[in-house]
Amino acid sequence: MKRKIYLALVLAGILILGLNGCNSSEKEKSDGKVNADQQNENSDSGEQITLSFLRAGTSENVQKVYEELIDAYEKEHPNIKIEYEQIGYGEELETKLNTMYASGMAPDIVRAPISTIAERASRGQYANLNDYIENWDEKDNVIPTAYDVGSYKGDKFGIAISMEANFLFYRKDMFEEAGLDPNKAPEDWDELMEYAEKLTVRDGDMVTRAGFAIPTSAGHSTLIPFARQNGATLVDTENDVPTFNDEKTAEALEYLSEYSEKNLLIPFINNKDDNPFDTGKAAMRYGDINAYIALKSKGVDWLDQVAFAKGIGKEKISSFGGCQIMFMSEESKHKEAAWDFIQYLFEDENVWKLTTDAGAAPVKTSLESQYLEEFPEIGSAYLEALEYTEGMPKVTWAALFEQSIVTAYEEAMYGKKDAATALNDAYDWLMAEK
Repeated sequence: MKRKIYLALVLAGILILGLNGCNSSEKEKSDGKVNADQQNENSDSGEQITLSFLRAGTSENVQKVYEELIDAYEKEHPNIKIEYEQIGYGEELETKLNTMYASGMAPDIVRAPISTIAERASRGQYANLNDYIENWDEKDNVIPTAYDVGSYKGDKFGIAISMEANFLFYRKDMFEEAGLDPNKAPEDWDELMEYAEKLTVRDGDMVTRAGFAIPTSAGHSTLIPFARQNGATLVDTENDVPTFNDEKTAEALEYLSEYSEKNLLIPFINNKDDNPFDTGKAAMRYGDINAYIALKSKGVDWLDQVAFAKGIGKEKISSFGGCQIMFMSEESKHKEAAWDFIQYLFEDENVWKLTTDAGAAPVKTSLESQYLEEFPEIGSAYLEALEYTEGMPKVTWAALFEQSIVTAYEEAMYGKKDAATALNDAYDWLMAEK
């Protein structure tokens, strides 16, 4: 009962995830009003319509879910053709969006992270959804947080279709083998390092099993939460300036680089290579429910040995999380059809499919009990992790911020620069580009 009450509170928006992670002269573009042409357009009118849909993300199982949903929608709406494309996160996504908007080939629908909101909304590229949502009969069945994370300066530009929280995965059998209590996960930096050293296995100098799997490249989602655990703020959103070249962040990056210096890692690139944990070559990792679902789908024979914990803390507990948000382009010539497809994705059965097959907390209050029954093995760890989840800041230079963090992280992890120098250089670059 306590777990159900807790999730209800979380999904009701009391828990704000800490994800604080129009230039048009036409009135309807700045205030979210739906003009007459848009109101008269009907996706079932028989007019042949092609919608372009760009999704940020490269996960194969998530791709499969969206392809199945699109196929089902097209069968229900034979006059609608949806051209689906996916792209990697970060710079790859930003470059793609910049090119598409600059060339007049903007996608009708975009599923993207919170980091894109400030830039795209301030440029008038994402459509204001205030009126669409106000007239939507499902609006009160969507948790408030899904609107909060998709809002910018008081207006709703998107709706979160999925939410994610990273929490700690660990192998109980590997803990026992290393003489560690399989029912006690590490709770702070010192314990995490101690456990990692005991759990690491080598063949000569080659690490064959990493104690703790963290990436050596593209590690912004690793550095950001560890910096916050140490009390760093990273960005001063009130004054619109970065602050990640501080002592707190430097200490976090120095700590993470010790895993590389002590030869405790199996190198991999985040969101590109397989995480060593997923191939049985690491004892601990941070992951979300999507990572767990991927393990289940692979049919690994050690799944029953995986346990979960809320995550690591120092001055506080913090983990990286976020959400994927559905946006509509202001330039779309078929806004009503695009909005109809967005509504379709938010139907209960489709949100549930995304939840179970693609991994995340559901964004519909009508699915709360079903969710708790579906994932009893995750237990309280995931629910607790939601309380400590923070994502990317809502700043117009979020892509530059991410690039700066990635650069500093890689330079430190590969021993090219010490942590403080890497962060100072990244800060100077960002300020010059910002």
